[in-house]
Amino acid sequence: MQPSWQIPRPALFWLLATQVILAALQFAQLPLWLLLAGALVLGWRVQIYRGRWRYPGSLAKAALVATCGGAILVDYGRIYGLEPMVALLWSGFILKLLEMHERRDALILVALGYFVAASHCLFYQTPAAAAAMVAGTLLVTVVLAALFRRPDDGLWRPLGTATLLLLEAVPLMLLLFLVMPRLGSLWTVPTPTAQGVMGIDDQLSPGDLGQLGISDAIAFRVEFEGQPPPRNQLYWRGLVLSRFDGRGWNRIEPWGQKDSQPRRGGGAPQPWESRIERLGEALRYQTIIEPTGKPWLFALATPLPEDPEVLLQRDLTLNREQPVTARWSYRVRSWPEYRVAAESLSATRRALETALPGNGNPRARELASRLRGQAQSATDFIDLVLARYREAYIYSLQAPTLGRDAIDEFLFDTRKGFCEHFAGSFAFLMRAAGIPARVVVGYQGGEYHPSAGYLILRQYDAHAWAEVWLQDRGWVRVDPTAAVAPERIETSVSELLGTERSVLADSPLATGGLGGASWFSRFRLRLDYYDYLWAKWVLGYEPVSYTHLTLPTNREV
Repeated sequence: MQPSWQIPRPALFWLLATQVILAALQFAQLPLWLLLAGALVLGWRVQIYRGRWRYPGSLAKAALVATCGGAILVDYGRIYGLEPMVALLWSGFILKLLEMHERRDALILVALGYFVAASHCLFYQTPAAAAAMVAGTLLVTVVLAALFRRPDDGLWRPLGTATLLLLEAVPLMLLLFLVMPRLGSLWTVPTPTAQGVMGIDDQLSPGDLGQLGISDAIAFRVEFEGQPPPRNQLYWRGLVLSRFDGRGWNRIEPWGQKDSQPRRGGGAPQPWESRIERLGEALRYQTIIEPTGKPWLFALATPLPEDPEVLLQRDLTLNREQPVTARWSYRVRSWPEYRVAAESLSATRRALETALPGNGNPRARELASRLRGQAQSATDFIDLVLARYREAYIYSLQAPTLGRDAIDEFLFDTRKGFCEHFAGSFAFLMRAAGIPARVVVGYQGGEYHPSAGYLILRQYDAHAWAEVWLQDRGWVRVDPTAAVAPERIETSVSELLGTERSVLADSPLATGGLGGASWFSRFRLRLDYYDYLWAKWVLGYEPVSYTHLTLPTNREV
């Protein structure tokens, strides 16, 4: 008869199998050295079981612990933070095998195993991640069941016991999901920084958005209440860039004056909002944004957030106080018809929005002076510049590299570029003519899900345009890209990539034919629909609110 303290052979088998499968499921977030260490420890444990090797001594175990700790420090540069702590958890989960003598040691590994299985959801919150966590939880429960069964019960009986245990827990899980309030974290977990998140930045140089233009990763999804606006009105503002350093555009930090404090969603209006005229009917929508590691959010023109976690800045952009490190949902109202600062522009603001550094880009300055002399008004000058773009320039993702005087080289030499080339050069010409102008970056358009009706914005929808200030009209959006390639604004990028006459024909995505393989498009949209439902109704679930009947309450998802 086997002693009660001894580990049954089926339990050891399932324990080793669980470690291998969990490592495979979490392969993307584990460093290579940790996987190699796991393979070494696993082989060592098998040899111990076969009686060929001995358990490591105290010095060997200390060396292994020190090696893993040093590797974490070298790999991540620190011992704190989410990724290092998960690696430390995995190190303990692996190394414990080499000092596992009795059943109580295996129970410690089972407890660690549940945390290891759940750690996958710290990095990903998709249905696939949830399925991986459930699979890992099932395997760890199999080990637990095998530890308390007789060895002669067979290898597969613990699997049936574990499955039955988890199925019996499903009703309680659903009940708690429906009735328990959503509590915030009882502790602070440093957010992941090593994930390859992609998105717009608070500075824009030639070629930056072109890099996003070859990625079909999802940026955010939007669901409108009621009829959505036309595609050519879908300009999702993210950041306003008002400082030009001679080559690229940069964001100026929030205003800082006492009369320029941001308005919190659901809070009282700020004094500076008196200069905003919101006209017509509002659009109301919910946005679910993917992790970016940045605090800024995206919304249509003249937004008004409804959630207290969202701040409305004086330049009419939205942001959070904390970076977006997980899927996050927020509600907004926007007014497509508006006037902002129509009566006047302060001397300080005018000086900022017309400033140009030094004497760079002399040919562009001369062109602006010449065209301004031909125009009777600022509106005529804008029309002349747009006509020049329309007649002599090409829209392309693969624009030539530009040098020091990037504006001059684009306008007079290459004449080929992406949206940031057109927006940046247009704003430069406006400023050179004394017209206040700035660059806005965000996303344009999107792809409507054909059956579910929500809008999908991908990284290749990243876009830049300009805003100019005109007397009695205030800040007005001008998109020079629409003058060169109107199909970029009127048609979704995914459709452009699937046509032979695409303005992005030299893009790597065009040869992949994302729009050409209809079965693939339908399959991808179906998967996205399930992912969207998961984000909206599972991760973002809250009890129904009588104030917002159709939109889940804002929360990290």
